[in-house]
Amino acid sequence: QEPLSICTGAHTFDVQFHPREPLVAAATIEGAVELHAFDRDAGTAELRRALPCHGDSCRTARFLREASTSSTSRIATTAADLYAAVWDLETGAHVWKTRMTGKGNALLPLEAERFAVGDDEGGLRVFDTRQKKAVVRWTENADYISDLALGKDAKSLCATSGDGTLAVYDVRKAGTKGLIAMSDFQEDELLSLAIVRDGTKVVCGSQAGTLAIFSWGDFGDMKDRVKGHPLSVDALIKISEEGVLTGSSDGKVRVVSLYSKQLGSAVLGTVAEHGDYPVERLALSPCGGLFASASHNQPAVRLWTTEVAQKLLAGESTDDQAVAAAQEAADADSDDSDEPRGKKQKQPKKKRRKGAAGTEEQRKAAS
Repeated sequence: QEPLSICTGAHTFDVQFHPREPLVAAATIEGAVELHAFDRDAGTAELRRALPCHGDSCRTARFLREASTSSTSRIATTAADLYAAVWDLETGAHVWKTRMTGKGNALLPLEAERFAVGDDEGGLRVFDTRQKKAVVRWTENADYISDLALGKDAKSLCATSGDGTLAVYDVRKAGTKGLIAMSDFQEDELLSLAIVRDGTKVVCGSQAGTLAIFSWGDFGDMKDRVKGHPLSVDALIKISEEGVLTGSSDGKVRVVSLYSKQLGSAVLGTVAEHGDYPVERLALSPCGGLFASASHNQPAVRLWTTEVAQKLLAGESTDDQAVAAAQEAADADSDDSDEPRGKKQKQPKKKRRKGAAGTEEQRKAAS
């Protein structure tokens, strides 16, 4: 399939679909959030507006849930400049802003006025745009927060971290009282997160490429794992209760079945790619018919149909796709390094780790 390609003004960390309009937001290393309108049928896209949101790398941007009494679109951002902010898309002005103690790295809208932010130090905060300071905060994690997801109960916040744990917090309670559960150290950084199977399973992407699967309510240790990614799984999105898309450091987007009666749990095949450049982020359109991928190269953002992925999840794979998936799984399980058998070759640490500013500065110089 041929994607709709969107070029951005700088290295892109995040991409998200607008909840109502054919519009995507791209968070860039220059601190700006670019808004691009697109027409999938015509194969065109154009830059509508670039918001100068931050003085340093904007790591993530999320459209806030819209209140029933308002049609105004707002977007929440956080960055390496220690700020979190909310912007009005119609006026381009910031309507709320606060300074944090750590560089922002992950953000998740909770309600129309509330959102959670995880930082490079392992701190987590829940902000309410009607108040200046955080209404809830936690400091239980020892390293950067990589991804966030909200449980089916709408009060349990799951967080993956560079410290190798999956933590679950009650968004209504601060401090240690708010920590519902924290997994054992998984001997690997956890980089991405999705909740599937009607809220009963939590799947986490890791630095080594394995998908670690936890059962809801039993977070002590993973209950299952899926191999088949040769490098780290940096991004995850759910496209069905039995399927996710994964974005990996090898530049490929894969579809993975999870506890499917027909297919079991396995990597089914590649549905998109960015060449040799890592896939930073994935996003699903409101209708579920498109997904966006963001990577280091230009065009940094690409929009793809989910049709191929859905066919694979339905068991309609071609012979070529089946062979390719089997080969990828075999390559991921093989050990061609000179290290002793059973010991994985160590991969470079992810850029969002504590002290990662130097990496971002190098990318700015190269852009």
